[in-house]
Amino acid sequence: MKKIASIILTGVLITGILTGCDLSSAKSDDQILKVAIDLKYPPFMYVDDKGDPAGLEVDLAYALGEYMGQEVEIVNTDFSMLIPSLETGESDIVISDMTVNDERKQKVDFSEGYRYGRTLALVNKEFYENNNISDDMSVEDFFKLDGIKSIGLSGTISVSVPQKYGVDVTEITEIASGIMEVTSGNYNVLVGANTVIGDHAANKETTEIYSGIPEYFTSAFAVKKGNTELLEKANEFIATLYEKGGLYEQLASKYNDEVGEFLKDKSLGLEYIVNKPE
Repeated sequence: MKKIASIILTGVLITGILTGCDLSSAKSDDQILKVAIDLKYPPFMYVDDKGDPAGLEVDLAYALGEYMGQEVEIVNTDFSMLIPSLETGESDIVISDMTVNDERKQKVDFSEGYRYGRTLALVNKEFYENNNISDDMSVEDFFKLDGIKSIGLSGTISVSVPQKYGVDVTEITEIASGIMEVTSGNYNVLVGANTVIGDHAANKETTEIYSGIPEYFTSAFAVKKGNTELLEKANEFIATLYEKGGLYEQLASKYNDEVGEFLKDKSLGLEYIVNKPE
């Protein structure tokens, strides 16, 4: 079993069991790349039935270690503790679908993007049809529609994006209630990320998707502020992912079906989440 470490909310590092090792054979810290990942999000980051870390981010972590010639230790870390783990030295790098934003940039250095999320709107079907909405409609015209009522999850793009275009948003704390409000017609717009595709698939009778919103968000590796050497290596590695015959191309057969199932659209695969939206 691979070694897994876990950081609980107090920030205490709990190391996994080392099988077949003793202190005399342990590798020095500079030979081990400690990668913080929140292993609660299958199929991208999770612990499999054998107790081993698994998923896309885990595959990337081990591939980065191989690229750098270092052994990898996966540090299972709650999302809220990912950045603190860099600051305390409990991890060297975060590979956990962390999106880049200005607040986080104050605390860590980000690599180039390795995953991307689109901004989509779940729209009440009656409102969609009555206003002749299509993806050809400009985002400005969409958010200026008479009678638009937007609902969104506090602290997320489902609030900030409509507000950017001058729309008042009713804020909620549970996304499920927002979906229910749109399907019932009490509200007619819920902005979200790639998972909106699945929300629509589960409610095709009452919803449509508007995908004309240009905003997208970037997920990147994160390192401690000033760790330029590791950041440069990470960027070099990420560039290789997109090369012909690179790791993303190799992993497509492994993850295409899982991504399609996750998004509830079998026509979508790994390429959809790793390529920058045009």
